[in-house]
Amino acid sequence: MNKTLSFSKLTRWAVGRLAGGIAHDFNNLLTIITGYSQLVLSRLRQDDLLRGDVEEIRKAAVRAAALTQQLLAFSRHQVMVPKVINLNTIVETVDSMLQRLIGENIHLVTILEPCLEHVKADPGQMEQVIVNLAVNARDAMSKGGKLMIETVNVEVGVGHPLRGALRGGHYAKLSVSDTGCGMDRETQARMFEPFFTTKGQGKGTGLGLATVYGIV
Repeated sequence: MNKTLSFSKLTRWAVGRLAGGIAHDFNNLLTIITGYSQLVLSRLRQDDLLRGDVEEIRKAAVRAAALTQQLLAFSRHQVMVPKVINLNTIVETVDSMLQRLIGENIHLVTILEPCLEHVKADPGQMEQVIVNLAVNARDAMSKGGKLMIETVNVEVGVGHPLRGALRGGHYAKLSVSDTGCGMDRETQARMFEPFFTTKGQGKGTGLGLATVYGIV
């Protein structure tokens, strides 16, 4: 088990170094590809047969840029803009998008603490955390189910399980749970490992939970 954890930490460190070293330059190249694709599209007639091909190039560049952002988030090299925010507002902001994302066969339930403690975090990254967890939950419920997002106030005092990791005080807790198939022990041991996925080829990057780990 210790060897597995050591390898996992080494893998995260290696990918973090890789992302920090090349991701920014790679993103700049993708910006050029996207920009020139849009320029070509603006000069083509609507009925031009090349429009479809150029549009595919643009879409591929956008997807690659999104993947780069996930790598940056995982490696903690992504630029953060922390603000004092209410997590309820973040949940409400992504609610309609999540409804479309998870599909009609999954019931989305949100239970939000009315007087939630404020936290200091990057709003965009918190949205990304919720979306990534929701996508992971959706993929675990192919036959439908329930996705629950809950916020609650927590007081960390003497005897609290998190007392060693956190200073005593009041905190806001965000929970995401689902009624999916769950993970076996082997998958749990590797779930934050970058590029690890149980999905079929071409159906997942293996960066969803790794990105969540990097942000949190």
